[in-house]
Amino acid sequence: MNLTKPTEDNSFAQVEAVFTAELQSLYRYACYRLGGREVAQDVIQELYLKLHKQGLGRVKNARCYLYRALSNSCTQLMRERRRIEYVDVTSLRDLKTDDIAPSDFEQEQALIARLLATLPDEQSEVIRLHLHGECTFTEIAEILDIPLPTVKSRYRYGIEHLRKELQKQNFL
Repeated sequence: MNLTKPTEDNSFAQVEAVFTAELQSLYRYACYRLGGREVAQDVIQELYLKLHKQGLGRVKNARCYLYRALSNSCTQLMRERRRIEYVDVTSLRDLKTDDIAPSDFEQEQALIARLLATLPDEQSEVIRLHLHGECTFTEIAEILDIPLPTVKSRYRYGIEHLRKELQKQNFL
């Protein structure tokens, strides 16, 4: 099978353009969502190949479609590997001041994952898409298929919760 052959509607070029423009943000989002560089690369590569096979068709917003597809791929992988961890808020008490100023990407990633795990999934997903995926609230509403005010409130409540927990531990 030849993946480089463009289809009649030129969807190959469309997929290529969207991936090229968003690759760094997609990778960062997947790393924070999945907790590792290699697994993030694998998921992005599989998504890239899948979209090359099927194209984007008549998608209105290719960027939102791409993030939604990546989010679904990450969720599916986490379910398959049973890597979803539910962390109690009390786990923040184990954090040390040195943990708040990570010296490398892996430490930063672990800290953020630990903090986001204290939130409900709905709030943490909105925060990840906004901060790591660099999506606007309007795009997040489209990606998650929820109303814009819901996206904004989930983000606000999630950030407030994180701020309160960090203040309780004297990190802010």
